[in-house]
Amino acid sequence: MQQTILRSTRILFDGEIKPADLVLAGGRIREIGRYGSKSGIINLGRMLIIPGLIDLHSDAVEKEIEPRPGATFPIRSSLVELDKKLAMAGITTMFHAIAFNDESVTSSRSTAMAAQIIRDIGETNQTHLGVDNFIHARYEITSFASATVIRKLISEELIRLLSIMDHTPGQGQFKSIESWKRFHLPTYDLSDAQAETIIKQKQADQEQAYRQVRSLLEFGRAHDLVLLSHDDDEPHKIDLTRDLGITVSEFPLDVDVAVYARQQGMTTGMGAPNVVRGKSQSGNISARELIKEGCCDFLCSDYHPSSLLQAAFVIHREMGMELAFGLAMVSSTPAEISGLDDRGRIAPGLLADLAVIDDRDIPTVVTTLKEGEVVYSSLACHWQQPTPGKQELLPPKGDTSHPASGLVQ
Repeated sequence: MQQTILRSTRILFDGEIKPADLVLAGGRIREIGRYGSKSGIINLGRMLIIPGLIDLHSDAVEKEIEPRPGATFPIRSSLVELDKKLAMAGITTMFHAIAFNDESVTSSRSTAMAAQIIRDIGETNQTHLGVDNFIHARYEITSFASATVIRKLISEELIRLLSIMDHTPGQGQFKSIESWKRFHLPTYDLSDAQAETIIKQKQADQEQAYRQVRSLLEFGRAHDLVLLSHDDDEPHKIDLTRDLGITVSEFPLDVDVAVYARQQGMTTGMGAPNVVRGKSQSGNISARELIKEGCCDFLCSDYHPSSLLQAAFVIHREMGMELAFGLAMVSSTPAEISGLDDRGRIAPGLLADLAVIDDRDIPTVVTTLKEGEVVYSSLACHWQQPTPGKQELLPPKGDTSHPASGLVQ
């Protein structure tokens, strides 16, 4: 079995960044050897080797398919293009957050489109994509017609995570009617009169909605799905969701809610863009505050995949916390939450899903490996075997200024 051996003075394993020789074979991490103990290596100098990033929630696929309102592109080719961007961001496992929104807002076409995207991701993931592309289905509690479709997709084993959303105006993400309108009128091209009708209907449907939600979540739990809630705004919402079998609170809206969720045994997560920008896009609490208070367990890219890596370094450089801590929030912890025990850490026997980072200035992904195979490299170089058993990472001919120069043994 052919081996690849990576050497660096900085590899993240056992919760620390240490020098080592990393042996890869058969798509797995075979051994973490003592630094300098192996021959036939690829010498990466002091470049940082970390586990491939795991993103539990991103709706970036929506923007890839429809980058401007009304300008839609074929789903499958959009998935291929987005897959490249994920590899460039060091993400080796992506959970696309596909929304089943209230049809009074989006029309019945929305449910059919969401289902089609999920099926296309499932099929394309087997044939054309470089990283693992999985599904996190997001169910708006008043999207009654979507429940049957979601059940079928769960039965077909196309969904791994299932979350509930409650965008009823006057609570949650939209604490005022005005904030709901500011988002929905331009997004869905609604008139004020149409918006008023929808608001009244959503408020009237809320009680009925939770009866259906309970049934859907029970179905998901019976199929071993991880269940999540979205934009929890009060402790009583945590009590309600926990009673429904939900174990993860995404984007809690204040510290007290996040602390209460943790006290009730739930895991909490926030958006990486919030960390990088230092504030919420929708005016809610800063994720940095939750991290400082010790009540945020993981980060997801939400809508901006490249923020995942940057957020880990913001936590280290701007918030003064250990880099290994920030990186765990985007690798090992999401793996544990999603039940993926074969990745998220650098350890013998796990998948060789890795990212090589140049962090001398702005952290930059140099190379991403999925199961030991290069799926992205920013270096103008290639992998080759000039002699049996010896691999080298080669810069372009005559290039002495490139970051790879001087890294070849």
